[in-house]
Amino acid sequence: MSTRPRSEGRAVAASPGIVIGYVQKLIHGRKPIPERRLAAGAADMEVARLKQAVKAAVAEIDLEREQLSKLGSQDPLMVLDAHRMMIADPELAHMAGERVIADNINAEWALRQQMDAIQAIFNQSDNAYLRGRQHDVEQAGQHILNQLMGQQLQVPADTAAASDPERPIIYVGEDFSVSDIVQMWRQGVAAIITEQGGNDAHNIIVARGIGLPALVGAAGILKEIEDGDLLILDGEQCLWTLNPSAAEELAYEKFIEAVSISREGLAAFALQPSRSKDGREMKLMANIEFLEELDMAEQIGIDGVGLFRSEFLFLNCKEQPDEDLQYRCYAAIIRRMSGKPVTMRLLDVGGDKACLYKQATNRDYSGSNPVLGLRGIRLLLRSPQLLSTQLRAMLRAGEHGPLHILVPMVTSRNEMLQVRKLAEQLHDGMHLKQPLSIGAMIEVPAAVLVADSLAEISDFFSIGTNDLIQYTLAADRSDDEVASLYQPEHPAIQQLIYMTALAAKKAGIPLSVCGELAANPEWTEQFLNLDMHALSMSMSNILPIRRFLSKQSYHPALPPAP
Repeated sequence: MSTRPRSEGRAVAASPGIVIGYVQKLIHGRKPIPERRLAAGAADMEVARLKQAVKAAVAEIDLEREQLSKLGSQDPLMVLDAHRMMIADPELAHMAGERVIADNINAEWALRQQMDAIQAIFNQSDNAYLRGRQHDVEQAGQHILNQLMGQQLQVPADTAAASDPERPIIYVGEDFSVSDIVQMWRQGVAAIITEQGGNDAHNIIVARGIGLPALVGAAGILKEIEDGDLLILDGEQCLWTLNPSAAEELAYEKFIEAVSISREGLAAFALQPSRSKDGREMKLMANIEFLEELDMAEQIGIDGVGLFRSEFLFLNCKEQPDEDLQYRCYAAIIRRMSGKPVTMRLLDVGGDKACLYKQATNRDYSGSNPVLGLRGIRLLLRSPQLLSTQLRAMLRAGEHGPLHILVPMVTSRNEMLQVRKLAEQLHDGMHLKQPLSIGAMIEVPAAVLVADSLAEISDFFSIGTNDLIQYTLAADRSDDEVASLYQPEHPAIQQLIYMTALAAKKAGIPLSVCGELAANPEWTEQFLNLDMHALSMSMSNILPIRRFLSKQSYHPALPPAP
């Protein structure tokens, strides 16, 4: 049981899940380190590892010093000498070894805790020189950590439980980018918490999509926590509890068990048709970013991919992916769906994704407001080669199964006409057999107001409720300062969705929802009654919505089609 004080707090948004684990702070560019509770009798081995790492770090410094001495400058040598002294200082290495024994934890974890403790003392000093030594502590400690992380640890067979799988690691930081979260997920991280972020920010959307429990907008948590603290992340209620009491810990363990049992009850809806109680079909599809996410699709039985965000392919490439690379990625997803429909969104990049913007345009974003700037189809139409390459790759991939291409950030009929004309030329030029299907993403109020005109030249509509709410209410969905103003239930949002549904029905084209409202059960009945063709959501939400849909009855809210 920790002797540190208990505290708790709320977050702005969450990705579902409950995790009880140990804290590891990731701040100021720090890389994650392994944190393990040791098996009985293993502490001496860890201390030996630490001592060996210190010797290796000193040897590394000496080698660097020898090489730099040839340059004739004394300044770098003085820096290395300072780091060497710090590495050998008993306050760092020896006290870290004491922590290994006292707390029964691995050497990396103990060293990080000791580094933080020394830096905290320096930070409180009135002496500017001592405050400046915090950087030396970090650099010296990192030398030792690098050696520890590079060692090949030999773990005896009887220490198999030392990593304490019942209490995994929860990463906590100021903010994590989308690529950070994806990398953490692929490495098997249990959960994450960030201080920054608002409801429906891109990073929390991705966390939900890949099933990673997360809290964002947990303001002030970094001041409360220390590495090694026990933390409860409650993604069901947007709560976190630091150093809980034994009673709280036990209560949450029972809660986790109850949630698990509840989710097991959803298994009855796996591979079942998505229909209302009276037999009205409304397809439930998945929003995805990566092919690996479709592993779950085979278990739950999705009705298709309602939104593939193509920018994540670009995010994983150092350079702009060429046509063949894009084709292989798109084709793999379509083949994997075995005949079920796949909707792929054209590259949706703006100044809010600075690295992708530069990759696409070879220049930095210069606008003052990226949300209202050059993004989506606006950017693609100014980058014809980028647009043509992506369209060709998607159209080629569409020969492997039903493909629908979604155009983001549409505000006018002319934008859709330009894309359709180019797509038709490419489709005919490649002599493709599968029919062309191009639709408009309705996520800007202007698109709703000209929906009748857009419907005449669109094969389908897809409502992106996240941006539609943001643009209509002038509330940045990633800004926790205005999170309370981001209100899906606002009458204006309901009216815009109704107007879009009416325009689609009049034109006889399918309409779907791919924003977060698609996974909100409070909207399921309304979407059913508005004759939605499909709802697309994070994979983890499909079975709960399918169960909820099965209890609803269809009561048409639109006038009959002419």
